[in-house]
Amino acid sequence: MKLFYDYHPKVRLIYFSTILIISMLTINPIWVSLTFIFSSIALIDLYDFKFYLKRLFSMLPILILLILMNTIFNSRGLTVLFHLVEGKPITLEALLYSFFSGLALISILLWFHTWNNFIKSDEILEIFGQKLPTIGLMLSMILKYIPDTVKEANAITLNQKALLGEEKLKKQDRIKLSISLFSILLSVSMENALQTADSMQSKGYPSENRKTYVKNQFNSKDRFLSIIFVSLFLLHIITLIFGGSKFAYYPFIIWQNFEQNFYISILSVMSFSFILVFPYILNIIDRLKWKKILEKEKINSKQIKSGLIIYE
Repeated sequence: MKLFYDYHPKVRLIYFSTILIISMLTINPIWVSLTFIFSSIALIDLYDFKFYLKRLFSMLPILILLILMNTIFNSRGLTVLFHLVEGKPITLEALLYSFFSGLALISILLWFHTWNNFIKSDEILEIFGQKLPTIGLMLSMILKYIPDTVKEANAITLNQKALLGEEKLKKQDRIKLSISLFSILLSVSMENALQTADSMQSKGYPSENRKTYVKNQFNSKDRFLSIIFVSLFLLHIITLIFGGSKFAYYPFIIWQNFEQNFYISILSVMSFSFILVFPYILNIIDRLKWKKILEKEKINSKQIKSGLIIYE
């Protein structure tokens, strides 16, 4: 995944958008499982395992809440697991539907966590700056200010703890402190926004002659990868239209028309899997190339003696 930084931001944006769109189109267990596995791998690769566990555990309450709400209030499904005290049935279909729906939501949130490291805010401005400058600027500022605001909130909280110590406050005092911290954070955010506006105006942002700085060039490799991702995406959408991932949880669990659409379903799974795994294929190819280069260097270093190449 880190190898993707060598490619143009447009390629990374196409890859990211493709995965998100496909992940939102179906809650077939296979698709949801693939999305969750590769979003977890991407987050671990871009950050570390500790960061991934923190984000995952912070999202578990969402999954638990969805499972509880759906299974308690939804009695659809033919496979009854047990009954509650009031006699309300808990079905396997409702349980699995809520689980995979929650897992799909968590997977999408994990992908969005990779966004800040995957595509930088200045690269968003670079992509949309020429044709859609207003949208590009808004997206760039949003992506920049969200992590900055979180860092500022943590700094304000730490400063308040340093002033007040670890003293336990009453509930009323905690509410007052929270309001005070929010007021400070809002003031700092507004001040930063004014400074940004003044800085942009001094640099001539409203001028029509202003051009966006572009540090990355869209070369043939980027074009080739973009064509591959778009082609795989269109192929996958065609298979979905023909029922490649059509899955029903109610009244019983069944992959609809799987036997009739067997080859389409297999092609659909393979196309999505190939999109997800493609960055890692590039990584393997790159490592093999470097391995060959290093082996040639070792061979040449053995032949070099006193500045001369000795051919045996």
